[in-house]
Amino acid sequence: MDLFNSIPVTFEGTDYEIRILYDDTTINVVAFLNGHPVNGYRYQVKVPKESSVKKILENHPVPELVQYCKNDIEEKRWDTLFKKTKSTNTHT
Repeated sequence: MDLFNSIPVTFEGTDYEIRILYDDTTINVVAFLNGHPVNGYRYQVKVPKESSVKKILENHPVPELVQYCKNDIEEKRWDTLFKKTKSTNTHT
């Protein structure tokens, strides 16, 4: 996938990066830390083949999906998800 844009985000003293990536039919928005995905969340748009992904990004670069990534970081959704999973998987 190609990089369309990279948006810096700082939360609790840590510098994150939200990348907007694309190919011919897909737009992905993913949060990164130190060059690696921060969590398992991905926000994806599948674009019909007859549409131009690049034109869509230039006119409307999926700001809602960028905000979702920011919220995932700020609300610590990934950590919360696994805390809930661990507490329900305890065996007696």
